[in-house]
Amino acid sequence: MKFFSIALLASAALPGVLSFCCSGPQCADGTGGTPCCATQSCNIFCCACGGHCRGTSSKRELLAFDPRVDESMAAFEAADKSGNGNLTLDDYLEYMSVPDSKKDMWTQWFDKHDKNGDGIITADEISNN
Repeated sequence: MKFFSIALLASAALPGVLSFCCSGPQCADGTGGTPCCATQSCNIFCCACGGHCRGTSSKRELLAFDPRVDESMAAFEAADKSGNGNLTLDDYLEYMSVPDSKKDMWTQWFDKHDKNGDGIITADEISNN
């Protein structure tokens, strides 16, 4: 019974442990991000990705890993320059260092994650991805 309980707790914690970020615009394999560089889907900050980062063999090669840190919320807080909990498209593009040639793709990515279509991303919108 103890083994089952421990295994259950470990499996519940595993998704948080395996979260990582794979941001573009240039991926480690030399390709461009679309906009992220993971082999599966990611959230708006190219974090909490599935699979692995293109051009790497490990999920942890691109970020220092600390299971106590929610990379998505840390990125949100850093990108929210005004600190009011509302991330604008301009703040997002600047934070992600998007070159002019890729702004259309990243704007579409922003719009995809803007659940209510108000042009602002809130912490609730990224936590529900």
